[in-house]
Amino acid sequence: MNRPVRVGVIGAAYAANSHLPVLTGLPGFEVVAVATSRAATADAAAERFGVARPVEGYQRLCRDPDVELVVVATRPRLHREMALAAIEAGKHVLCEAPLAMTVAEGEEMAQAAEKAGVLAVTGMQSRFSPGISRLRGLVREGRLGRVENVQASAYYPTFTRPEAIRAAGWCADAANGASSLRVHGLHTADLIRWIFGEFAGVAGTVATRRPYWPGEDGPVPATSADSSVLTATVGDGALCSLHTSWVAQDGDGWRLTAHGSAGRLVATAQGHTGHFPVTLRGALGGEPMREIASDPPDVGEFAPDAPTYPLARMLRQLAVAISGGKAEDLPTFADGVAALRLAEAIEPGRE
Repeated sequence: MNRPVRVGVIGAAYAANSHLPVLTGLPGFEVVAVATSRAATADAAAERFGVARPVEGYQRLCRDPDVELVVVATRPRLHREMALAAIEAGKHVLCEAPLAMTVAEGEEMAQAAEKAGVLAVTGMQSRFSPGISRLRGLVREGRLGRVENVQASAYYPTFTRPEAIRAAGWCADAANGASSLRVHGLHTADLIRWIFGEFAGVAGTVATRRPYWPGEDGPVPATSADSSVLTATVGDGALCSLHTSWVAQDGDGWRLTAHGSAGRLVATAQGHTGHFPVTLRGALGGEPMREIASDPPDVGEFAPDAPTYPLARMLRQLAVAISGGKAEDLPTFADGVAALRLAEAIEPGRE
């Protein structure tokens, strides 16, 4: 049996509900260290997840000779310095999306990883949702015919809720590198690009429709763009639109509709596709609309409808790649840069 991949995780906020429970629950991984900016939070995370070494500061974790893979699960404005420190130490890297603050930062990170000869993956795990992978398979098999139109939307009520603001209120500040487009929008844009082909002719706009969020202790000023819309062509010229909001009162979740010469496919989820199961329906080849089964479960340690299931599937492929095997569909730093390039076409990055 191959030995497990030894992992160091930077960040214990978002990671506490995603990366840490998956990495400690999947065979093939061993979390040997967890780092945060404060000793107390590192100690608490290490105790909660049974990690041997809590570390104050990411630099020590990146230099740890026992760590093979570094997971960067922090705010986007910190990604560049943390990922580069790991790469310079010869570690493989999984960095959360958005990959960086700007295209230039992302390209620097991708080039450094290529020069160092390490694996560099962007955390766009929506590709590994079973409903999404089934959708891509049908399109690639030609079941939809020639793709003509793609329409996607992500309407989430996230920051209309005080409890969400308590957990991720940093998203209100544009200086942290977050926005509705750069977070939820780019996950969807990556799916569109992965399924239907490259974007061209991108146009659009963003807006801050709610300059204050309802915090538990009063209004929270918000400078990040909470809504976005873009249009483009994809693949061989199919028309595409994407509309996002994370302050959508009574938001109805995520939806993607694709029309082709041989029918229609509709994918829906109650929320972000990296955490919520995707239901797929289609009317293909003259047949009536019906539900289409997702790809069968292949990670027995987690239920297919678990919020961490797509991440677990992605991490399993990453383990294959680290061991020298052929991994499929991992979103690379280059894919992360492609997503940033799309964002910068309508929402310039912040240095």
